[in-house]
Amino acid sequence: MLRRLPAEPSPSAAGADPNIWAILAIAVGTQTAGSFVSQGVYILVPFWREAFGISLASASLAVTVMNGVQIATMFTLGRAIDLYGERRIVGLAMIGMAIAMACAATIANSFVALLICMACLGGTYAAVQPGGTRAIMRWFPPSHRGIATGFRQAAVPFGTMIAAALLPLLAIHYGWQAATWLGAAISMLGAILFFGLYREGSEFTSSKSAPLRLLSLARIVGQDPQFWPVLRLGIAMSAFQFTFTAHMIGFIADGLKLGLIAASSLFAATQLAGIPGRILLPWLSDRFWPGLRARSFGAVSLIAAASAVLLAVLPVGSSTITIAAILLVLGFFGIGWFPLYLLQIAESAPKSSIASTIAFASTICLAVMAAGPYLFGLLADYFGYGVAWAVLLLPVIITSLPLIAGSRSALSSHQS
Repeated sequence: MLRRLPAEPSPSAAGADPNIWAILAIAVGTQTAGSFVSQGVYILVPFWREAFGISLASASLAVTVMNGVQIATMFTLGRAIDLYGERRIVGLAMIGMAIAMACAATIANSFVALLICMACLGGTYAAVQPGGTRAIMRWFPPSHRGIATGFRQAAVPFGTMIAAALLPLLAIHYGWQAATWLGAAISMLGAILFFGLYREGSEFTSSKSAPLRLLSLARIVGQDPQFWPVLRLGIAMSAFQFTFTAHMIGFIADGLKLGLIAASSLFAATQLAGIPGRILLPWLSDRFWPGLRARSFGAVSLIAAASAVLLAVLPVGSSTITIAAILLVLGFFGIGWFPLYLLQIAESAPKSSIASTIAFASTICLAVMAAGPYLFGLLADYFGYGVAWAVLLLPVIITSLPLIAGSRSALSSHQS
């Protein structure tokens, strides 16, 4: 059993303090639990469609409502984390997620009632990302933040994989309420883990600085010359990753004529490749290009875009091995990019407003994630996949090049 953690270590000693890895285990466990519950909503949509006798589009409103409320509440919760600490806000948010799922399982006897529960779920899950990242920033020195953020962000697809394995089985054999109860239990375990074992340390208890309000925050972080370029690329990559996730199976099955079963298997392999990508890419960046994380982010994004271009121009009838090889590269870089972006945004933040800055950037990215798949589908329907791919990938290429060029200039200046 983990012992109570002492006060926050100093940056110089933190790299040798074993307690930072206990902190990482707590952050990974909490993120896994949060992802299991939130991504489980996507998995349960077909079961809700059948249970309530509604169309797939109507059932998908559960996802839309959850994400919409998450977007609306994220900055407020991020500021609350900066005010009151991540332990209290994230712990309470995980309890709120458990209550929302328990209510869905017990009193959601209509689809409208279910939507209300999903709105509560999205509003509480919004605290998990900024709170967990702030914990990494608080405890880990710069030399260890890349690998720590990578492990924590790998918990997102890991939690999704567990949910995909367990929730359909429960829903089929015992009903969707049983699957929802499991989500409530997992969320409560995450709350107990974070409340029971995580400690904020002495720096938080002695700090009196209030977090900045939105306009002041945007002005302050904008003074970092890399903040807006990194955010622009993060927006482009968010649209790319989630649009690709939403349309990949259809593109491979219909556009490349590979069939639905093969396309689904390749999709799973692509997601799996993203897990080591999220761990290794930030570690490699900190190991070989310390202090130049923005350049790494730009390079990783460019490789992901190039892989997508190769996939988009493949002729019908291409071998499964060729498609799989491109998709593995695409999964590694196209999913693995996020820790580099998240950490660069966090390190641009004022010390009193780390969670607020993350929430500000995440809110914009979430809005693009929600709109991207729909717009890509419209373009593909009216103009074909070629135009849709071009509109999706050009922003990634355009916004990644300045980061690579700018960071090379910074490297040359540093070496001279």
